[in-house]
Amino acid sequence: MSELKLCALQIGTLALSNSRLDYYLQTAAKSGAKVVLLGEYVINSFFGELELMPKSMIKEQSESKKKALAELAIKYDLHIIAPIVLVKPKEYVKAIAHFSQAGVKYRVANALMPYSHWNEAAFFSANESLEIGAFSVDGFKFATIFGFEAHFDEFFALTRAKKIDCLLMPTACALESGPRWDSLLSMRAFTNNIYILRANRLGKATFGSGKNEHETQFYGRSMLCSPHGEITHILGEKEEMLLATISKSELNDAKKTWKFGIISNNFVR
Repeated sequence: MSELKLCALQIGTLALSNSRLDYYLQTAAKSGAKVVLLGEYVINSFFGELELMPKSMIKEQSESKKKALAELAIKYDLHIIAPIVLVKPKEYVKAIAHFSQAGVKYRVANALMPYSHWNEAAFFSANESLEIGAFSVDGFKFATIFGFEAHFDEFFALTRAKKIDCLLMPTACALESGPRWDSLLSMRAFTNNIYILRANRLGKATFGSGKNEHETQFYGRSMLCSPHGEITHILGEKEEMLLATISKSELNDAKKTWKFGIISNNFVR
C-alpha cells in the first residue's frame, strides 16, 4: 500500500469499564485506521499514583485492560499500541504493548525518568538491550519508543538502521513543556525523514503525599509530524481522536529532497 491511516487517542486514565475504549476503537476502525496509539499512563494510573498503590491493584488494572485490548484488536482488526505496567513477582516493568490479530508483544523501556519528583528509574526495571519495537503494517515499518527516550540519539540511530517509516510515541507531558515538545519532535522527524505520531495523555494527577503532594495537569496536543519536519495534525486540550494518513510518496520525497542518509567515507548515501 502507498498510504495508511493512523489514529491517536487523546484520553486520560481509563476506567475499569471498557465501553469508552470500545467506542473509540470501533470509530477508528470504521474510519479506516489500521494502527491506534494510546498515551502513557492511560491503561494504568499515573506514575505518581502508582508509587502509592498496592501491587494487587496495579496488576488488576493491567490485566483487565490487557484482556480487553487483546479482544478489541481482534474484533476490529487493529494494531493497538499502548503503554502498560507489567507486574512481576519481584519487579515492575514499564513496557509498550502491541496488540494485533497475531497476539501481544512487549517492548520494555530502555531509558527511564531519573528525577527526584518522577523517579521511574528507581521504580521500574529497565531493558539492558537497546531496542525500538519494530514491526510492519501493510508495507510501512513502525517502531515504538517512550517520550523520555526521544531525547536520546541512540534510538534514532536504530530507526535509520531499521529503515523505519513512522515512529509511534506515547507520552505523558505536563506543565509548560508544549513548545519544547513541538520543537523536539518536529526536529527528530525532519532530521530522520520519518513520521512521528505522538499521543499525549490528558487529565490531572498527583505526585507525592501529605505536605509534599502537588498536582500536575496534562495538556494533550497529540500530533503527527511529517518527514519534512512539519506538524501537520495537532489536537487541543480536550478528549478527542486524531486521524491522519501517512504516505510512501511523502517519505520518498523527503529523503530525496534533504538527503539525510548514512555518512560513510565522508559521503552521504
